[in-house]
Amino acid sequence: MSGAAAASGEARFQPVFARRSLIVLVVLLLGETSINYIDRQVVSVLAPTLRAEFHLSNGQYAAVLNAFMATYAVAYAFAGWVLDRLGVGRGLSLSVTWWSVSGMATALARGPFSLGIFRSLLAVGEAGAWPAFAKAVAMWVPPEGRTLAIGVCNSGSSLGAMIAPPLVAWITYRAGWRAVFVATGAIGLLWVVAFQIFRRLHPEMAIAESAPANAAARVRWARLLGYRQTWAIFFCRFLADPVWYFFVFWIPEFLTRERGLDLAAIGAVAWIPFLVADISNFAGGYLALRLQRAGWSVNRTRKTMMTVAALVSPVGALAVFAHSLFWTIALISIAVFFWMFWSITVHTLAGDYFPPRAVASAYGIAGTGSTAGSVIGTWAVGRTLDLTHSYTPVFLGIGLMMPVAWAVGMMLMKRVEPVEGLE
Repeated sequence: MSGAAAASGEARFQPVFARRSLIVLVVLLLGETSINYIDRQVVSVLAPTLRAEFHLSNGQYAAVLNAFMATYAVAYAFAGWVLDRLGVGRGLSLSVTWWSVSGMATALARGPFSLGIFRSLLAVGEAGAWPAFAKAVAMWVPPEGRTLAIGVCNSGSSLGAMIAPPLVAWITYRAGWRAVFVATGAIGLLWVVAFQIFRRLHPEMAIAESAPANAAARVRWARLLGYRQTWAIFFCRFLADPVWYFFVFWIPEFLTRERGLDLAAIGAVAWIPFLVADISNFAGGYLALRLQRAGWSVNRTRKTMMTVAALVSPVGALAVFAHSLFWTIALISIAVFFWMFWSITVHTLAGDYFPPRAVASAYGIAGTGSTAGSVIGTWAVGRTLDLTHSYTPVFLGIGLMMPVAWAVGMMLMKRVEPVEGLE
């Protein structure tokens, strides 16, 4: 099948949701990314408790985090491949079920090794979350609204990270840390039930995903790797995503070691930067929508937002020098607000460059870059802390990541428009 025929087939079989149904779908996708980050964040919020329970050093704690991240790096690309073949409906249901059961099983951990194994299993399922919503948005959301839809769905990362600290603290104080894993895992299983109800009410989803065009016109990984646009998204995430994972995984620990906060105090303030990030998802998506409606090209819109992010987000490195908790949280919040401009823009690029039938695979390849970079970054943070016993070099290094990502990204991106040969 030729590229033009494939594109025509895709357009023919894409369901056109009524506005209300499209809103419900986006809200469900926001729900799954929020739950994803709640489950992902549990260990980070419980870091002081788990480190005391299992006598973990900085390096051992980093190894537990990297058990998740290393598996996630491999599973991310595989998840995109699976989603392009099973479709969003079946693939995402399998993904959420897997990670929810794995999260609940973490309550059985008896030491750092078993804790790492359960986190690795969690990563296998969680890898499907982001490629799934990227594919869904590319298939069913009109082009001018994709950045806003991506921003809404992507805000689940900050919404989940915001909900997790007070939720985990509340459950821990009432039922113990093991109950946290059971409770948060159960939320995901409830989401699967709700998603299946939506699918039954909208059979056109299954029709579109089993359409002959989608089955016959899949794009091979090797072909995607031949495009510099694939590598642009890969390196934009490889170099910049460690910034986000540092704030997600290490800030509770930083607040405990450097600012003297206990679990209750962490639960009271650690959600604030993620609320700011959540606001940024909507603000950035809406800004992109308004710019394009004002006549800006996709190319100009994407590159402008990435440039602003790379210039402003590094001020978060100054948080390590702040003497008050207020300025510590404020500077971190500024960093994540503008980092999120970068994130929603880069997440949109796969749909800007590639047709819907290839989006999940391209997104999965980029996600492997994200997690590979974050594995290296997480290891480097733990190693630096063990050697220097100071967060100062860590924050300074994190502050350099965004400008470097911008420079590499701009060299590789070319003009942001559909690639030739895959129309």
